[in-house]
Amino acid sequence: MMSHSEGNTDNILDGDTVDKNTDFGSLLAEARKAKNYTIEEISGYLKIPAVTISALENNNKEALPAPTFTQGYIRVYAKFLEMSEDKVLDIYNRAVPHDDVSDLKPRSNLPGEASSQSPLIKTITVLLIIAGITAIAYGSFQYYQKKAGALESELGTRQQSFTGNSLDSPGENRISIKQNARLTDDDELIVEKSDPYGYVSDGAETGQDGNEQADSAETAVSAETAESIEVTPEEAESDAVIDNGGDTIEIISETGAWVEVRDANKSRLLYNMLPAGASRVLEGQAPFSISMGNAKTTRVLINGLEVDVTDYIRPNNTANFKISTQEQNIIFH
Repeated sequence: MMSHSEGNTDNILDGDTVDKNTDFGSLLAEARKAKNYTIEEISGYLKIPAVTISALENNNKEALPAPTFTQGYIRVYAKFLEMSEDKVLDIYNRAVPHDDVSDLKPRSNLPGEASSQSPLIKTITVLLIIAGITAIAYGSFQYYQKKAGALESELGTRQQSFTGNSLDSPGENRISIKQNARLTDDDELIVEKSDPYGYVSDGAETGQDGNEQADSAETAVSAETAESIEVTPEEAESDAVIDNGGDTIEIISETGAWVEVRDANKSRLLYNMLPAGASRVLEGQAPFSISMGNAKTTRVLINGLEVDVTDYIRPNNTANFKISTQEQNIIFH
C-alpha cells in the first residue's frame, strides 16, 4: 500500500520550482504527485471523472466543463490535497478570460411573463381571496339557516303532539278530578263517589231524565278508568291493603298528593288522591312502579325502608320511578 506524505503542500506555491505564472494545472499535478496519489485514486475519492482531472492538470480548458463547474472541481481538488483553494482559483481566473468566468445567475422572467410582484397579479390574488372568503361566509350562513329552520320545525311538531293531561305533562285541557274525602273523628278516611270528568249534569239529582244522562256519561268512560277512579268507602276504611305478594309499600302524603302504584304483575294497587296527612300501606310483588304529584312533600317506604326520591323529582313537582329491595338495600330500576 502506498504511503502518503503528511507535509503541508502550501509551500509549493511559494517555492523556486514553481513560477508565479504557472498554470493552475501544474500546481494540482505537483501537489498530487507530492502526496503519491494517482489520477485514478483521486477520481475514486472525489467522484470526479479521471478525464476531467487530467484536463485540469494539463490546463486543457477546452475539455473542461463550464467555468462555474470547473471552479467547483478545483475547490474540491485543492482542499483534498491540502492546498489553498483561493490561491489556485486566482491562478485559474487569470488563465481563463474574465468573460468566461461567470457565476450562476437566477433565471430571468420569460418574455411576456407577468411577474408575481406586478400590480395585476396582486389585484387578481386579492380578488380571489375575497371571493373565497365570501363563498365560505355565504355557505356557512345557508347551512345554519337550514339548521335553524329544521330545529323550529321539530319544536313545532313537538308542541303539536304535546297533549298534556298526565301527571308529568299538564296540558290546556286538564282533567279536573274532585275528591269528596274527609276524615272521621277516628282518623278514618272516607272517600265518596265523584264525577271527575263532569259528565253527570246537575239535573241528575232532580229526576229520572238526569239519571239517564248520568248513566250514558258513565258508559262513555272506559271500564279501566272507571274502576281506577271510583273508590268506595269500604276500600278507604280498609286502608287499601291488597294481598298480591310479600312486599309492602307505604305512601305518606304531608300536603295531599295524587298517587298511582302498580306492582310487578301490572296490578294497580292505588290510583287516587291522598289528603294531607294521610298514608296508605299496600302489599304486592316488587318492583313497584310509582307515579305521584307533590313529590317534594310525599314520603315513600318499601318494606320499612324509606326511599329518597329527590333525584327523580321533576320541575313540575312530580316523580316517576320503579323500586324494589334486596337485603335492606333499595334498588331503582
